[in-house]
Amino acid sequence: MSRRSRNTVYRKLRRAYSQDVLEQVLTRPETDFGFAYGMQTFEAEEARAPEDYYHFKNNGSRVLATAHLDTVVRPKERKPHFFRTEHGPALTSGALDDRLGAYVILELLPQAGVTCDWLLTVGEESCRSTAEWFNPQGKDYDWIIEFDRAGTDVVMYQYEDAATTRLVEEDGGPRVGDGSFSDIAVLEHLGVKGFNWGVGYGGNYHSKDGYAYLTDTFSMVRKYLKFHERNYGTRLVHESQKWESVFYGKYDKSRTHYIDCPLCGVEDGVDADLLVCDYCEKCIECRVDMNDCYCYSDSLKKQSTQTVAMIHKGWLDSA
Repeated sequence: MSRRSRNTVYRKLRRAYSQDVLEQVLTRPETDFGFAYGMQTFEAEEARAPEDYYHFKNNGSRVLATAHLDTVVRPKERKPHFFRTEHGPALTSGALDDRLGAYVILELLPQAGVTCDWLLTVGEESCRSTAEWFNPQGKDYDWIIEFDRAGTDVVMYQYEDAATTRLVEEDGGPRVGDGSFSDIAVLEHLGVKGFNWGVGYGGNYHSKDGYAYLTDTFSMVRKYLKFHERNYGTRLVHESQKWESVFYGKYDKSRTHYIDCPLCGVEDGVDADLLVCDYCEKCIECRVDMNDCYCYSDSLKKQSTQTVAMIHKGWLDSA
C-alpha cells in the first residue's frame, strides 16, 4: 500500500470516527448491546454468575470479531473525557479495556467496508470469558480478530508460530509481542488462528485514568485493514495444543486449586495459592484491594493482580 493509499484510509477512519457514538459504546450497560446492535443473546452452557451470557450476530462473514464488555471499573468511571492534543484527538476513560475494541469492530470496521461476525462477551477481566462457550453453529471462520491490546503491537498467545507472525509483520505490519490472556485464548475450538490487535489505549487502563491517543487507534485499524485485505478468503488453520499459559489453570482445575471468594461471592474465584480473587481483585487474607495489600512485599504492592500472580508462580522476576 502506497503512502497516498495509507493516508486515504487513515482520513477515511478519521471521518468515520464519532465522539458521541464512542461515548455510547463506552458507557452502555453490557446487557443492552444485544438490542442496540441487533444481536442474539445466549446463555453460557455453564452458568457462573454474574458472567453467564454472550451476544452474537452472524453477519455472513468468514472472520469472527470479538470484544469483551466487562470492565474492572464501576459504570460511573466509564464516562469518557475527550480532549485534543497536538497529536490529534484523545480521551480518558476506565472502560477503554475493551470498550474501545468494541467500538472498532461495531462501528469503525463496518464504515471502512469490512464485515465481520460479532461476538461480545463478559467475564474476561476475571479470566472467565464467556467466549469459551461460543457455539459457531457449524460456521467455519478464516481467523478471529480482537482489539483488546494496549499499545501498538499484536499478540497471538497459543496461536503464534513463525508463518503466522510473518503474515502479521510483513509489508509494514505491526510487531508481534507477548501477552497473557484475552477472549481469543479460549476460542481454540474454532480451529483457526486468533489475533489480539493493539488498539492504542495505555496508562493505568484498569482505572478511570486509562487513556488513548486515537491517532494510534486509527493507525492500528488501518494496519488491520491491510492484513484483512491480503488474507481474506484464506483459512488460517490452527491445530489445538496444550497451552502453558499463565492462566491455563483457569481452564484446567486439576492444575490449580480454586476456592469461592468470601468477599464478593464468586464461585471458584480465588487461587488458593495466591489468596487473591480474580474477580474483585482483593486479597482474602487482609480483605483489601491488591494494590493496598500488605501480605506481599513492598515491591509487589503496586503491581497488577495478574503481575503478582505471575511473580508468585515464578513466571516473572519481581525485580
